[in-house]
Amino acid sequence: MNRERHGCRILAWIFMVLAMHLVTPATGLAAGVEVRRLLDTAFLGDSYVYDVDPAGAVLVLTRDNIYDAGAGEFLFGEPLRNPGWLAFSGARFQFLTNGALFVSDGGTPRKLLDVPLKSRILASDNERTFISGITPTGKPVLFLYKEGMGHKALLELDAPIDAMALARGVLFFSVGPRIYTLREGGSAGLFAYLPDFPAISSLAVDERHGLLYFSEGENLYAVRGSDFVVVRRGLGGMLRCREGDLYLLSWRDHALFRLRGLAEAFASAGTLSPLTDPCEDPVLSLYCKAEEKRALLRSLAQIEGARGAGDGAARGEVDDYMAAQKNEFAQIMAGLEKEAATGAIGIRWGGGLEPQAIGANDVITTARRGVGLTLWNGSEFRIGPDSKAVIGDCRPTGECRQTLSQGLTYFAANRLPGREDALSVPGRFSIVTEALRFRFDSGRLAVFAAGGQTAVVVIEGRVEAVTPLGESVTVAAGETLEARIGERPGAPAPAEMKRLNRWWEEIR
Repeated sequence: MNRERHGCRILAWIFMVLAMHLVTPATGLAAGVEVRRLLDTAFLGDSYVYDVDPAGAVLVLTRDNIYDAGAGEFLFGEPLRNPGWLAFSGARFQFLTNGALFVSDGGTPRKLLDVPLKSRILASDNERTFISGITPTGKPVLFLYKEGMGHKALLELDAPIDAMALARGVLFFSVGPRIYTLREGGSAGLFAYLPDFPAISSLAVDERHGLLYFSEGENLYAVRGSDFVVVRRGLGGMLRCREGDLYLLSWRDHALFRLRGLAEAFASAGTLSPLTDPCEDPVLSLYCKAEEKRALLRSLAQIEGARGAGDGAARGEVDDYMAAQKNEFAQIMAGLEKEAATGAIGIRWGGGLEPQAIGANDVITTARRGVGLTLWNGSEFRIGPDSKAVIGDCRPTGECRQTLSQGLTYFAANRLPGREDALSVPGRFSIVTEALRFRFDSGRLAVFAAGGQTAVVVIEGRVEAVTPLGESVTVAAGETLEARIGERPGAPAPAEMKRLNRWWEEIR
């Protein structure tokens, strides 16, 4: 892929946004890749989380315990309550259970921190632990914890983090088809935008060879520099990398594998297949360029907000650079607006299909997998599995409307922190179901429709819910509303965390 063309790497080193140097020279390379099956996990149930310590010891998180693969036994005599994740922190390991973060050193668990989040993920090293999840109000967040120093909030996101990996103080994390990097004290930067992936379920970094591995659950991919490749098809799952070896827990095969020699395979021409660049299409290339510029402008806005008044010449240099980037972004948006006025109003991505431009009133039907839709103005729909929707006339003028016949949809209006007036495109949106029509100017919400019944959870903003008879109810952030066709809607209620968490799991 051409990373400069569609944002697989942002030149943010000028501002120390992506200050990372992982690539090291490799010598004595061979072309063979050894794949070894280390552990059958079927007897452990639907295990989906594990980790490997620097010495190669493997721990697997089960439904109510942690299994030590080397010793062939469970670590705890009593079942764990609602375990969520585990990760090694040096020779120790941390795990989430019963709404808290624990560390085990010397075999005795010790509580570190209460973690009242759902869909929790953590990544840790000897110094820091990054924790992501969804708050009781439905907002995806990212925290940093340091033992003895406490925790602090880093980010609030538009959608939950799907995967994280930590290497040399740099956090890699994925949200839908995007991979970001974040260093403590810096701002998040876009590392890769892969519009043909609905979600990236796992990441792993090979610090020794400067490789980033990723998987969507079915196949294994990697990137080094500007080279994106398919490592192995039909083998995907949760990834971990230790001392140059890649470990993969296949959810489909219920087995843990170890792969050796991948770094050497990168140096052997023809060994690994290049990943097709979805941004070569003329229309899709506009969306990829816009994605790159939005991410860069968002990072620049965060840097500008954090600068002191006495930065002198650096301030003028950054201002000039931002002005140039905003001008380029305006030109890209003009191209997208022109295209939307006569042709494609957005692109569909994910669902196991190639990215494709969509026009006004196109019907989107999903089966086992959901899909994502990015509109020309940067706003985004996600349509869940077993759903049917029609994307209406979302051209630059008028109201952008989605009709949801059945299933689940999530919508996030494009927003750039602190720069909404200059970088976002204003608009009026509506999501229409049989029982209710939801109208709003901005915000984030999830809507479910089935058999004349509708439910909405508003995560951000305010939404006007209108019945076919014209009765209306305003639903605020953190509230939910249910209605049936032909019945008067009741009053909004506090959003149920259990429901929203279930919806997130289906739609992400």
